Amino acid sequence: MRAALTGIALLLTACVTINEKTAEPGGAPTGQTQQVRGAVTGQKQLIVSFYATATDCTSLGYPTLKLAIPPQHGQVSIEQGTAFAAFGKDDPRNVCNGKAVPATVIYYTSEPGFIGADSVAFERIGVAGAYGYHAYTINVR
Repeated sequence: MRAALTGIALLLTACVTINEKTAEPGGAPTGQTQQVRGAVTGQKQLIVSFYATATDCTSLGYPTLKLAIPPQHGQVSIEQGTAFAAFGKDDPRNVCNGKAVPATVIYYTSEPGFIGADSVAFERIGVAGAYGYHAYTINVR
C-alpha cells in the first residue's frame, strides 16, 4: 500500500526548465514563472516536454496540454512523442534519467525570416489531474 501511495504522489508531471525568471507584466499569472527558450528563425524547435513516469520508468500516461495564448509570430504543435527523463537527484525516479520516456512534446516554428521575441502559454492537466500554467518567451534568432 505504501508503494502505491508513493506512486500516486509521483504522478506529478516533470519537465526540464532552463533560464527560469520571474514573469513580467502581461506574462504568466501571479505566482507563475515565465521561462525563456531560443529558436532559429523558420526552424522547428523543441520548447518543452511533459511526462509522467513511475519509479520503474514505465509511463503513467500523457499529460494533456491546451494552448492558452498562441504565439504571434509563429505556430506551435503539441505532439505525443518521447523525451529524455531528467529528475532531481533526490527523486526516486532519477533511475530513469537519460532514458527515453513517452511524453507530450511542444514544438515552436517561427514565421520564416522573423527575428525577435515571441511568446506562448499552455495549460497542463497531468495524468492525475494536477493543473499547471506554463508561459514561455521564445527568443528567435
